[in-house]
Amino acid sequence: MKQSLIIVYITLVLLIAAAFLAGGSHLVAEGLTLSIKSAGRSAIMLIASFVITGQLNVLLTPDVLEKWLKRFSGLKAIVVSAAAGGLFPGGPFIYYPFIYSFKDKNLPFYVFISFLFGKQVYDFARLPMEITLVSWDLTLIRYLITLPIPILAGLWAKRFFGDKETYMLIMKAGDKDDSNNDHS
Repeated sequence: MKQSLIIVYITLVLLIAAAFLAGGSHLVAEGLTLSIKSAGRSAIMLIASFVITGQLNVLLTPDVLEKWLKRFSGLKAIVVSAAAGGLFPGGPFIYYPFIYSFKDKNLPFYVFISFLFGKQVYDFARLPMEITLVSWDLTLIRYLITLPIPILAGLWAKRFFGDKETYMLIMKAGDKDDSNNDHS
């Protein structure tokens, strides 16, 4: 069993116990009724969000995104890589190896930064779930407020690092190459 699931169930037991101590079984039943109503309202949108995530997984393969990223440069590359990052399906175990592969593809560092920020800030796969669990207006406000962040990060990376390839910057950051690295 995953550790996070264990923590959630421990929290659940503690909160039910606290509700029972505060108001008896009536308060526990009232809390469970509210939970069931909330789950029922969210179920249709949650199912849709999982279908969307599955479709993104099969349509946006790393090969498709790599072709997008190699096609553009400059501001277009920043916008496309930020959007591609937001569309890239899966969690860190999927996209970190993909972005690590940027060093072998001779992509500029600003494309790497835009993609990474786009994935963290946009992550469009969570949009339906966020609309369901928060609300569409708050989700829209959050997306509008954070919209420029990946683009600004890419522009700053382009300004400070120019067109240096991701490989060169990763090597400087401590990745091992064929030279003698006995610095410690």
